[in-house]
Amino acid sequence: MNIIVIGMGEVGKHIAGVLSGEEHNVKIVDSDPEVLARAAGQVDAMSMLGQGAAPSTLKQLGAERCDLLIAVTNNDEINMLACHLAKELGTRKAIARVSGHEYLDGGLGFYYNLLGIDLVLSPQILAATEIIKLIQSIDAVLVENFADNQIELLQLPIREARPAVGVPLRDLDTPANVLVAAILRGDEILVPSGDDSLQVDDEIFLIGRTEDIEKSEAVFGRKEATPFRKVVIVGGGDIGANVAADLEGTGNEVYLVEWNKERCTELSEQLNDTVVINGDGTNLALLQELGVQTADVFVTVSRRDEVNLMSALLAKELGVRKTIALVHRPDYTAIYEHLGVDATISPRRFAAAQILKYVRAGEVVSVSVLEGGKGEALEIVVHERSPIVGKPLKDIDIPRGAVIGAMTGRDGVVVPTGDTVIEAGNTVIVFTTPAVRPQVEKLFEKKRS
Repeated sequence: MNIIVIGMGEVGKHIAGVLSGEEHNVKIVDSDPEVLARAAGQVDAMSMLGQGAAPSTLKQLGAERCDLLIAVTNNDEINMLACHLAKELGTRKAIARVSGHEYLDGGLGFYYNLLGIDLVLSPQILAATEIIKLIQSIDAVLVENFADNQIELLQLPIREARPAVGVPLRDLDTPANVLVAAILRGDEILVPSGDDSLQVDDEIFLIGRTEDIEKSEAVFGRKEATPFRKVVIVGGGDIGANVAADLEGTGNEVYLVEWNKERCTELSEQLNDTVVINGDGTNLALLQELGVQTADVFVTVSRRDEVNLMSALLAKELGVRKTIALVHRPDYTAIYEHLGVDATISPRRFAAAQILKYVRAGEVVSVSVLEGGKGEALEIVVHERSPIVGKPLKDIDIPRGAVIGAMTGRDGVVVPTGDTVIEAGNTVIVFTTPAVRPQVEKLFEKKRS
């Protein structure tokens, strides 16, 4: 595919790198020569210095022959205009990144075919939605939903010796329709067999029917899952405000700390049940005064990674049950986790997951990138001419490093066995590593008639 990526910030650079690695013809654009030079040194793509929304720039890039244009600068209007102009010139599909609610009424975080643009998305709103999921699944470090929320993928840490440790997976008393799809051990993701067992400090990826996933926390997490009652948020930008607004009316105590007085005034007018405090989220005395030590969840989503890391570590030291921190620079993620932050949120990952579905082969409808690309969860609607249709799974050569974790069909959500036969129209969730994903997609590609 011929792809143009406008804006070489973290989102644009990451997406361009992924797409060029998949051997697409990628061209990158930015108006800042230093930013463009750094990106050109990391991404195998043709680079061009210029204003991405200028008709002359788009014509030079060959927008009339472009299959996909992705506009992810920090300026919403430039992104929207670039997409409109590209579509008029002949670009097949266009995706625009926007920062907040102005273009996305309703809080979904993304819209299809909005104002003539194929996909408009807000990483900030998507990140806020993910934070809410992590608050609600308090022991998890990642929550993903598929098939209209019928199937859930949950990442849980094994932080101490539990009955599940050392026991072959096939002998564990896991709920029906729940599967341990993968294990994160150190820096490696493993797709286990029934003979494998868990170790302390592993992180597991559970997949299955949404209502049954919660029951699994009793096996792998806390023996009694207790609800959250008090949440402290540091950072009153779009993400912090969205999280606070979503938590209002739930009967929980919600505190929001913001250093800018004018912004605090705005937040106080927008929020009804949230206590808005003007202060520094890294001030230990302030955190103690707020009673962070009695909080269930501490969320830090300021614009600075240093503030997010420091405030999360202070909260953890004070005894908060769960810390969630926003990470702007992806190379900081491992540091956060190494130092004990429970969950990290990267808006880049959510933007990339939405965008990548447009360029994947086969009948893939969504892609969730896990652990910085070490693993992927593919949501696939099975086509009637797919070679996998009508065969028992035990007769299909599924590559090592991939597993079909769950599927929907006439009988609802099931975790398939070797005797399960996949039919046309089923939605399946495949956990795979990038190395074997092309082989997985070939299994589901529709045959030529």
